[in-house]
Parts: sequence; structure tokens; C-alpha cells
Amino acid sequence: MPAENTRTTPSDRISTVRGDISADALGMTLTHEHLFVWNPEFHRNFPALWDSAAGVERAARRLDDAYELGVRTIVDLTVLGQGRDPQLIAQVAEKTRVNIVLATGIYALDGLPQIVRYRGPGEILDMPDPLVDLLESDIRDGVAGTAAKASLVKFACEDQEAGPTLRRVAAAVAEVHRRTGVPVVVHTDPDLPNALLALDLLGKHGVDPGDVVLAHAGDIADAGYLREVADSGAYIGCDRFGMVMVPEEQRVSNVLDLVARGHLRQLLLSHDCASFIDHFPEEVRQSMMPDWSYDHLPLRVIPALRRAGLTDGDLTTLFEDNPRRLLTGRAAATRETRHAT
Repeated sequence: MPAENTRTTPSDRISTVRGDISADALGMTLTHEHLFVWNPEFHRNFPALWDSAAGVERAARRLDDAYELGVRTIVDLTVLGQGRDPQLIAQVAEKTRVNIVLATGIYALDGLPQIVRYRGPGEILDMPDPLVDLLESDIRDGVAGTAAKASLVKFACEDQEAGPTLRRVAAAVAEVHRRTGVPVVVHTDPDLPNALLALDLLGKHGVDPGDVVLAHAGDIADAGYLREVADSGAYIGCDRFGMVMVPEEQRVSNVLDLVARGHLRQLLLSHDCASFIDHFPEEVRQSMMPDWSYDHLPLRVIPALRRAGLTDGDLTTLFEDNPRRLLTGRAAATRETRHAT
């Protein structure tokens, strides 16, 4: 029988790569970042493409730059399909003062990998989805045999309509959430936009919007659609600050509008930054996105939010209270108490 949800009550401890910490020790938290987004198979076969040792040093250095500006924790949302490498992440954790929280999940945009494609509900080998037990083990037992346990489960949704792969992955992630209680993060496409599709898919499997982070939804340009998404009660990922696709003024404006409409406690601000990403050459990245770094929010965005009227209390809610509530399961516990009364 599947394991029952073990997070029906809030947890006061958070698993990080260096070990468990008190939830109160999270401090300023960036809830959607990456260390390395890469294709390990390519790099193992063509090792001249990237010097991983130098990459570890640079990642630690960039995190420590953010630490000096107040950042204490990042959530690394690199999952299967994006090149998650627990050994490299552990090397970074040894060299930085910043806490690193891990996620599990699968990033499948063009179909599932062969190792699981043919095994699962309705597949050639019709059987329970092996993804569920694999992802659950990251949460219960630790990632790749380490003591660091995943604190979130993630999948990608870049479609306007749900095809079979997306439906299968959403169902698997929903089951992992049901068993463990960890929050669900969905990579959504703000240009379509499709955040409500993601919520609908999860809702069919009983996932409450309050347990869902709609990553990148903060970039939605249609103000009416964004307000509808926020009214669902889901967390809104305003998490691509420093990237070029959307003007920073729009991102700031979206945050301010959502705060004014009473959604302060749902907003999660971050960069979606990777210290190394092999999608394009580093010199191109630096030319296109010079501000895409872990220190952009404290250096430039937070001062802009203050000038626009957000208080220190508002900023504490955005960068400390909301991440802590997300990672400890306190939102779910609050709902259960409310429903019981």
C-alpha cells in the first residue's frame, strides 16, 4: 500500500544539502533558482565543453555574493530532465554559507525518457507509474543516497492542452504530493498563458491550489488572467527577475498590483537563475542578461519595491514568511484546521 501523508502537521525542520536546519533559520530565501542546468551525457562524452570544478567554485562565489546582501537560502529546482547532479551540488554546499534546499520531479517537454516511457498506466507495460516511487524516495529517503531530502516536487507544463505525457506526469506528481504532503511546483508558460490548465490538471487529482507554486506566472502580461490565477489561492512565482523576456518594470508592476489586491502572502520572488546553463554560450548569456544573478533582487529590485511603497514588513513576508510557510507545510495545516472548525 502507498505510504500515507507524513506532513499533516507542520515541520519545524528543513532538509538542506548540508543537513537539517530550523525553519526559522531559513532567513531570506530565493525559492526558484538553479545551480547547474546541463546535459550530463553530453558533458561526460565531451568533457572539454565545461570545467565542472571551476563551475563549482564560481557557483559558490556567486552564492556568497548574494549572502553578503542578505540571502540565506536558495531552493534549487533543478530536477530530472534538467541535469540535477547531487554530487556537484554537494560540492557547492561545502564552499558557500548559503543553505541549499533540493527538489524532486521531472521536466519532460518532449515526452518521457525511455527508462519510464513504456512502463506505466496504459503503456506497453501497463503497471503503476514507476515515477511515483522514484520521486517519493527522494523525499522520504534522500536524494541519490544522501541525507538531503527533497522538499518540493516539480513538473513542467508548456502546453495549451493536456496531452498524454502531461496528464501522466501531473497524475504522478499529484500522487507523490498526496503521499508526502510536499508542495507542488509547476513550470508554467506565462506567454500562453497556461497556469489555470496546470491547476485544473492537479485539481482533478485532489491537489489544493494552496499547495501549488505556479512558477513564472508572475510574468503573465494579461492582468485579468493573472488576477484570476491569483484568486485561485495558489502561490504565484514572480521568479524570473533579471531575465530578458519581460521588462523588469512589468515584473515590478505585477508584484505591486497583486500586493494591492491582497495577494502578498502568495507571492514568491526569485530569479530562476543558473550559475551555469549549457543552453547558450556564457558570453552570450552575459551580453543578453547581465543582471541575471542571485544578487539582482537585493541589489536592484528590492530598492525599487521600497520606492514603490512596500514596507520592511511586506518584504519580510515575501522573502521569509512565504518561503517558510511553503517549505514547512503550514499552509496545509492551516486549511485543515479551518475545515475542521
